[in-house]
Amino acid sequence: MRADFVLDYDVLTVQQPHKLYLVARLTAGPAPDDHQRRPLNLGVVIDRSGSMAGDKLDYTRQAAQFLVQNLSTRDILSIVLYNDHIETLIQPEPVQHKDMISQKIANIKSSGTTNLSGGWLEGANHVTVNQSSDYLNRVILMTDGLANRGIIDADKLVALGKQKFEGGISTTTMGLGSDFNEDLLISIANASGGAFYFIESPEVAPLIFQEELRGLLSVIGQNLVITLELTGHVSNVAQLNAYPATIDGKRAAFRLGDVFGEEVKTLALELTVPALQHVGEKQIATLRFDYDELTENGAEHRVLEMPVIVNIAPEGQQPVLANPDVSQSVLLLKSAQARRDAVQEADQGNYEGASQLLRQAAVAIEKAGLDDAELEEERSALLKQAEEMERGTETYNEFSRKMMSTQAIYTMTDRHGSTQAMRVRELERLLKEQQPVAVPVEKKKSGVMPKTVTWNDKTFPLEGELIRIGRAPQNEIVIKVNGVSRFHCQIKREANSLLIEDLSSTNGTLVDGQLLQKPYALNAGDEVYICNEKLIFHA
Repeated sequence: MRADFVLDYDVLTVQQPHKLYLVARLTAGPAPDDHQRRPLNLGVVIDRSGSMAGDKLDYTRQAAQFLVQNLSTRDILSIVLYNDHIETLIQPEPVQHKDMISQKIANIKSSGTTNLSGGWLEGANHVTVNQSSDYLNRVILMTDGLANRGIIDADKLVALGKQKFEGGISTTTMGLGSDFNEDLLISIANASGGAFYFIESPEVAPLIFQEELRGLLSVIGQNLVITLELTGHVSNVAQLNAYPATIDGKRAAFRLGDVFGEEVKTLALELTVPALQHVGEKQIATLRFDYDELTENGAEHRVLEMPVIVNIAPEGQQPVLANPDVSQSVLLLKSAQARRDAVQEADQGNYEGASQLLRQAAVAIEKAGLDDAELEEERSALLKQAEEMERGTETYNEFSRKMMSTQAIYTMTDRHGSTQAMRVRELERLLKEQQPVAVPVEKKKSGVMPKTVTWNDKTFPLEGELIRIGRAPQNEIVIKVNGVSRFHCQIKREANSLLIEDLSSTNGTLVDGQLLQKPYALNAGDEVYICNEKLIFHA
């Protein structure tokens, strides 16, 4: 594995204070093959309370069966079911009889209340039976509701997670639907060294189990801690991520946990650097990476250290442009922080303030002026969420709160790809809810042929015989947003009409709320949606 860091500016102006952003990176090597990887000692804990009846339990069973089929005989598995009672469905044992295990999973029934702590502790106890440094020792805790039996105090549950982690067992939490406590599950996962997932609809459960298993099967490092030892030239340090941190005087340590094959693990820090008085190079900190690298011979502890050096230059010699990679990371993380803070404002009923936070983050992205598709997608998402937040309780509910909280924690724990995937799934659900209706060319509303189209406060003239719209730079109208196809749709001039047609895009084109299946004659006033991007046609 290779460690390094990058600063947004490595040249500072003499006798001026600075805010300096540092991104520390650990780049992992390839994932091990199935014979080289560390075997799993896995306890799966499944909520089977009455609220799990129907699709929730059906898809959870499928997810658990998928997991079983992808484990090897070297892995140890136990399965615990919980409602108001605790039942061990599968005792901890090597995964040798997959058909038998799958059949038992298929027979899981739902009833009763939710003793989350009891199920979780029993799952952890089963993992303890075979706990060893030769295994990855993990509990997966899944629930769709609030803990209402056993230990229900949030602080005590989080303390339990920390205790289990210190004993060598980590916990991943998964919340299904809109009735669980996402703040609690996020806190448990953070304290116990695991990941948090929001299963926003039952059919996503197998996908989430697959994502977690893919990570577990590709772990090549554990217990990654990045530490910054400060000199007197840094007065304050704050992280933009959401990793467990210990800050003690001139030492700040951040626990990033597991490292997966081919992963680039990053930590973004904001450093306050008081005015430095002399020109020349100056070491302002020491960066340290501690982790256990998993090898065929067991775990080997690695320590990598490097000085953080800046160049103090006379006034006027500081670079005008910041490092674009650092700027991108900072903008994405500050957008995630805006979502987290907006949730807190909305919880207090301050929807206008929540919307303002989201819009400010979108403006910051726009002002940065970076030609980056990921940032443009983020800006669009922020504006859409700000618009929804302004509508208050009409759109802000348990589900939307979970969506925003989850997107925030995903991005702030190095999983921005999961944030984007969640948005795409939400868009796909929106499209499925739309009744596909063919709109033939002959069915033309009264009105006039449009002359311009606006998108994101930009206006484009509708000139020429063919106007293509999509993510690729070859289009006449370029929309660099994830979810938009490279060549998404096109507008062509035919007689006295402008016809819009979809180009077999992945996520479809909507005209006035209807999924476009045939060419449609555009009129002034029409609204066309390409994913979440709204185009309005004008006379």
